[in-house]
Amino acid sequence: MSISKCIVRLKDCHNTEHSVEVYAESLYEAVLRGLSRLQDVGWESDSNETIKRVEVEIHQEPTRHIVDVPKLLKWLEQNSMYPGQETRKEKLRKLLLSLAKIIAVTMLQQRG
Repeated sequence: MSISKCIVRLKDCHNTEHSVEVYAESLYEAVLRGLSRLQDVGWESDSNETIKRVEVEIHQEPTRHIVDVPKLLKWLEQNSMYPGQETRKEKLRKLLLSLAKIIAVTMLQQRG
């Protein structure tokens, strides 16, 4: 698992929202780090207050890929030995077919 930036939020018994930014490998780690960080910055719950819900927003770093489209199309044409991969390829083939239809209609409309 990779470490992700997380925003941890909670509302106290006065309906005031508190949030902190933490880095964690899992959802539960983010909750615990967030509660710890909130205490570090001075947030205190009332003695009779029970924390029931914590919201965690996970931000992952973007991933960039450069795809050679002719190679992609060739790969899609080939059958796969693995059922899971073949299922993914079939889904992509259908997507490609619908894309080809959209392009054809657009070209016809442009010709008027």
